[in-house]
Amino acid sequence: MSDTLMPKHLESTYKMLKSAFPNGIENEDYHPLLFLLYEYMSDRNMAEVISSITGKDTPIILNDIQKSVSVNMLNDEVVQKIRRKLLPYGFEEWTEEE
Repeated sequence: MSDTLMPKHLESTYKMLKSAFPNGIENEDYHPLLFLLYEYMSDRNMAEVISSITGKDTPIILNDIQKSVSVNMLNDEVVQKIRRKLLPYGFEEWTEEE
């Protein structure tokens, strides 16, 4: 999905993630990314954006989101690595968007 087809309210998220992950979201980054974004996005919106980048079906991503936030399998260091990866692409500004 190109960002021209992305709903307006999700464009900045899509652009930030495509910039931070130009070759796609690696397996080791996938769950930490979902965990990090969970605080800032609804499950449905996150699933829509992640689906457009990964090609995974939305219901699978919704399930992955719940796994990421309910199963404490991530340490803070891994999540902070993803946060640092997003910072050059406007993560701080993005967290302040409404």
